Amino acid sequence: MEPPPLQKRRRTTAEEPTTIHDMPDDLLRQILLRLDSPLWLVRAACASKPLRRAVIAGGRAFLRLAASIHPPVVVGHYYERSMRPIAFVPSSSPAPAPVDAGRFALKFLPRDVTTTAYWEVSDCHAGLLLLRDGYNYPSNIIVCDPLTRRYQGIPHPPVENLKRVGHAFALLDGDDGDISISSLRVLYHFLEAPHVCVFSTTASGGAGGWRFLSEPPDGGYKHMGHVAGRVDGSLYFGISTGNVKVLDNASWELSEVDLPIGIDTSKPPKRSAFTVVHGAGHGRTSPATTRIVHVHGEDLEVFRRRVSGDEWVLEHSIAKLSEATRGLFGYRPDKRLEWTEVRVISVGNGIAVLSARDRRTDKWLFSVDMDTEEMKVVPKEPYRGIRWTCTYTLPWRQFLRACPC
Repeated sequence: MEPPPLQKRRRTTAEEPTTIHDMPDDLLRQILLRLDSPLWLVRAACASKPLRRAVIAGGRAFLRLAASIHPPVVVGHYYERSMRPIAFVPSSSPAPAPVDAGRFALKFLPRDVTTTAYWEVSDCHAGLLLLRDGYNYPSNIIVCDPLTRRYQGIPHPPVENLKRVGHAFALLDGDDGDISISSLRVLYHFLEAPHVCVFSTTASGGAGGWRFLSEPPDGGYKHMGHVAGRVDGSLYFGISTGNVKVLDNASWELSEVDLPIGIDTSKPPKRSAFTVVHGAGHGRTSPATTRIVHVHGEDLEVFRRRVSGDEWVLEHSIAKLSEATRGLFGYRPDKRLEWTEVRVISVGNGIAVLSARDRRTDKWLFSVDMDTEEMKVVPKEPYRGIRWTCTYTLPWRQFLRACPC
């Protein structure tokens, strides 16, 4: 008996090919977390409704997780050169795509800001720039968003305190925990008591206003130092005497950071400088690595923050930078290289650019890789006349707002 002829089997629903429409949002978000840049996240969300749904359904929690895993994407730097207006210089190796420098130029600001050398970039945070007039006192203040080309002026602190000399400006998140051109806070540090004044755009019924913070019992606001950077939204201040303080973004509490400093800061030149440097984690889904670079004279220390907790550990140190970099600049072994000043003038993802001056005031530039400790010579021309640079990074939330559901 012959077997019955083979019949063509009908494909069942269970055997239908799986598409992106069949994947749950949680799985899609796990895939999206592996993207290195907010630009790729925006492009993915624009290319597919399921991906866009997964991003928006995840809300702020998903964006905070994405930002914690990946370091900020450095687009470029705003340069402050002696006797020149502020200029934007794209990063030499932007991760997502080539950057159009004109897109981040400040030509949309008033003419005196873009054509004179009096204005300075005091801070850059979440895609916003804080500018101050270094010529007039009290300083004029402007906050701007290069992406949307919007800006607003910030009024001076209260009239009765205009004679108090300001020391540092910084941008902070708004009262709602987010930051935008219409929701932000500005910190102003005075050298005289009361020492800290904060402007909020949402104060006084939305008209904005200043208020002074109550001095802590230990008088901690008096010696806040310079802004070293941000870690988890809180401001870190480097003290020239050799320690770091952190100002909590929500509670305004000021506390000292426990850094295992090994340099004898009592020895000349008796001045320390600290800079926060963010870098990538060890894997695609590993948390981003945060470090603090401490420069004291010619000595350098790098502290790394542990993934769990707030503990900082000494990762590596260089006892004498002039000796460690001698071969970089072609010095003969028998020639002694002595530096009188070393400072960090620029940072990128896991990279710090240092400027050194010798006793003849010659300037030398080199970079230090935080992961490998590798040092390289940096061309002088891009940094000629530079007083300092402000790193501009792609803000995750602002880019995603341009992607409606």
